[in-house]
Amino acid sequence: MRLLVVGAESLVGHALNRLLTAERVEFRELPSVAPAAASKVGLLGALTLDTPSVVLNVADVNGPVLAEQNAEVAQACDEYHTVLPAHLADACNSLGIPLLQHSSALVFDGLKAHPYTEDDAVNPVSRYGKSKWQGECAIRQQTARFVILRTDWVFSASHLEYFTKLLAACGEKQGRLSLMNLRFSPTPAADVARVLVAIARQIDCGAEPWGTYHYCAQPPLTQDAFAEHVLQEAAKLDPALASCLAGFQIERQPVLPPFVPNSVLNGQKLFETFGIKPRSRGQDVADMVTVMHGKATRQRVQISGGAQQ
Repeated sequence: MRLLVVGAESLVGHALNRLLTAERVEFRELPSVAPAAASKVGLLGALTLDTPSVVLNVADVNGPVLAEQNAEVAQACDEYHTVLPAHLADACNSLGIPLLQHSSALVFDGLKAHPYTEDDAVNPVSRYGKSKWQGECAIRQQTARFVILRTDWVFSASHLEYFTKLLAACGEKQGRLSLMNLRFSPTPAADVARVLVAIARQIDCGAEPWGTYHYCAQPPLTQDAFAEHVLQEAAKLDPALASCLAGFQIERQPVLPPFVPNSVLNGQKLFETFGIKPRSRGQDVADMVTVMHGKATRQRVQISGGAQQ
């Protein structure tokens, strides 16, 4: 199996690099290029040169909130989530190469009470979600040999902004936090990479499971439950934070775009087709908190050392 990874700079892209390297899978990462410049001719040249078994597109603009506020970020979403997949699908179709595309649960409006299946009606309410959906549509129009994998919110130790803000707010407000009243299934980037590679292996073995699939880590939970889980793990390493959790309280706020009330996905079709079971996010959260604690400790040491000089 030989893979071409597009979007190596994304959270899932970094995770794929680590996984494929560890498992000694032959792969190459397509250099980052503005989608406007990634013409079909250019992509055809890259694909012809590499002759991959499968193309994995995990390019992502990691800024759903900013896309609602900033025209440049919104434009980047359109380019990387819609234009680039369309170009890739066209090039892959010309060469008969399967395309494996990572997409998002934000193609749904979140009004459904239960986990979303692949057959549920799509209705994105944010610029980020709309760009993802338009990219999916473009792929379906350009090629028949594709797999689209939708996941819920992806997290990774390589992007800690949400978590550092959560811990800081908990400390500053003595455990009293305001969080949106939503239900979701945060999924580790490493877990998404695992699923993508498992799908790619089966395609490389001749399977033709073309279509759209859902995956998310378990269990589904509210944002306040997830926040409490992260804080409890962090408190094991930080006595000061542990004392703040004695007064832990959550004030639930209305859900605003780009977020939706429910973004939980039903992964039954993925399991029945590929035999891929969902995993718990528990160990990944613990590992991420350990990384955060190590970084914070090193920063304190550096500041202390600088003050003594």
